[in-house]
Amino acid sequence: MYTQQYPNLFRPLKLRNLTVKNRIMSAPNMLFRTLDGRPDDYYVSYLEHKARGGAGIVTLGEANVCDGGNHTPGMEMSDFNLAIFGEMAAAIHEHGAIASVELTHGGRNAKPQYNKNPNLIMGPCDGVNAAGAPSRAMTEDDMEYVANGFADAAQYYLKAGFDTVLLHVGHGWLMTQFLSPLINKRTDKYGGSLENRMRFPLYVLQKVRERVGEKQALTIRLSGSERAVGGFTVDDTIAFLERAQEYIDMAEISTEDLPWFFATTYMPRGQNVELAEAIKKSRRVNIPIFTIGSIVEPAQAEEIIATGKADGVSMSRALIADPYLPKKAQAGRADEITPCLRCLNCTDSDNLSRHFICSVNPLLSREARLGFGEDIGVAKHSKRVLVVGGGPAGMRAAITAAERGHDVTLAEKGGALGGLLRFTDTDSLKHDLRAFKDYLVRETCRSGVNILLNTEVTDALLERLRPDNIIVATGSTPIVPTFIKGIEKAKHATEVYFNPDLELGDDVVIIGGGLVGVEAGLHLENLGKRVTVLELQDEIALEAKPGYKMGLLRKVAESGIGIVTGANVSEVTDGGVVYSKGGETFTAQGGTVLYAVGMRSDEGAYFDLYDKAPFVEHVGDCKKVGKVDGAIHGGFFAAMDIGMV
Repeated sequence: MYTQQYPNLFRPLKLRNLTVKNRIMSAPNMLFRTLDGRPDDYYVSYLEHKARGGAGIVTLGEANVCDGGNHTPGMEMSDFNLAIFGEMAAAIHEHGAIASVELTHGGRNAKPQYNKNPNLIMGPCDGVNAAGAPSRAMTEDDMEYVANGFADAAQYYLKAGFDTVLLHVGHGWLMTQFLSPLINKRTDKYGGSLENRMRFPLYVLQKVRERVGEKQALTIRLSGSERAVGGFTVDDTIAFLERAQEYIDMAEISTEDLPWFFATTYMPRGQNVELAEAIKKSRRVNIPIFTIGSIVEPAQAEEIIATGKADGVSMSRALIADPYLPKKAQAGRADEITPCLRCLNCTDSDNLSRHFICSVNPLLSREARLGFGEDIGVAKHSKRVLVVGGGPAGMRAAITAAERGHDVTLAEKGGALGGLLRFTDTDSLKHDLRAFKDYLVRETCRSGVNILLNTEVTDALLERLRPDNIIVATGSTPIVPTFIKGIEKAKHATEVYFNPDLELGDDVVIIGGGLVGVEAGLHLENLGKRVTVLELQDEIALEAKPGYKMGLLRKVAESGIGIVTGANVSEVTDGGVVYSKGGETFTAQGGTVLYAVGMRSDEGAYFDLYDKAPFVEHVGDCKKVGKVDGAIHGGFFAAMDIGMV
């Protein structure tokens, strides 16, 4: 008899008029794939992939409810757009999932450029928002306008074919602003006591319930705690939900503090589970409680539900990395799930460039254009393929080429697969990246690729293999700052991980405050070392995007490592590093000196091999030094192009 490995995760759930097939909700994302208020075809395909992958609820994110509340380009609720929203709902339904849409009002954080009437930007009190735009205190007429906006939006999306709506009562948006004693300083019946502060949010929920009727399921996203001195607590959230459950059927519990709901790899997984658990244990809230926040593995989700900490889980980045996580888990193939790095590349790229990128899922943003899902298809012509290098770019290329039906050989000059990512085997911070490296190694071994370790590519090997295509993925090598006197006394920062015989003193100085240098410093501090990082520029980790950098800076602030910016290093001595700053000269004391001032592409093999097969491509750091996304995307698409002719 069949035994489900995750019985609680895949147990159906009843929400009023809806039956959800499992306890996994695909969380809403801030996608800006709209043109003049109309979602594009990609947005439909993106949501369909979440449903095809097996999530029980799939949520369209960031639907604005009325003018004055828009903090994103927004989606227009017009008769003309009913068809595209109907197509979204239908695409989700076709794969057995519940179609939901998140309704959001930015309150004082709305942005003027996305609203027709700037005078409608408002919140609990007068003020100026983070974008520098003025916001005014809401009147009761304003509250009626906004409540009707939520009700109108709910009615519109239900008419379009969605099954439910997720009302946003978290993440610093309007209703949270009223709940927060740190923001809401009103002296009327909408401010002061918790009873008063929750009056308007409860009115919105009541208004929506009255509009949609008693049979219709409604859900909310709610911050479980403000995580700030003087802010609302989980006890306040329990009191709010005790009242709100009269109108809603499920609450997804997040958090209010930005680094906590955009958690990086430095933070524990499941960072909001304790809030959901407190709500469940209160026994004052009787509706199902879901939780969100770095829930990235089915075993983790199963434990949360099985132990009664929550009734379900909401996944965002985990389902971006691998939309098929639910089905793989259900089929007993959890080891084939592509791990999420918690690198925030998705969030950062979407907010900065309006182009959604996932470091480990190269198909993201391309599902509709390429027509691919979990099955990437077989190539038109099968080819003999040689991949040179067993790092992330080489492994991804080899896996993809094998999946496409090619005869693939991977030659790695070292004794193990993984390339530079093998540093994670001994690193004390990057557990998510280690899981991804291990996944790539497993998939390479499983794919049927002929793996040749300790192998240099010679003329004899080329004669034996006679490849039609060669993909060179030889990575990069450290830049040695030879302009620094005595640099031969220092070692590159990666030797901390790769050289087990490296003797480290108690005091370590690292020249270079990019990601490699700073993260090596954090790792060494975990080993009990006293670390000083010297950076020439005025800030550290210049190459890091905002979300990830926010997490890094928080980790640095919590640590004991010393950071000196604007430090112009001139010499490495036997006892430390000499540097100048502000016209003065200093010495950073340290028995061990490391450097991390950048990497250089190792293109030698590419120039040696460029004419040894009809098609030769170089990918990853070998082509352009970057991060994991460049390696994975480069390897994947180079392999996808093989066999087209």
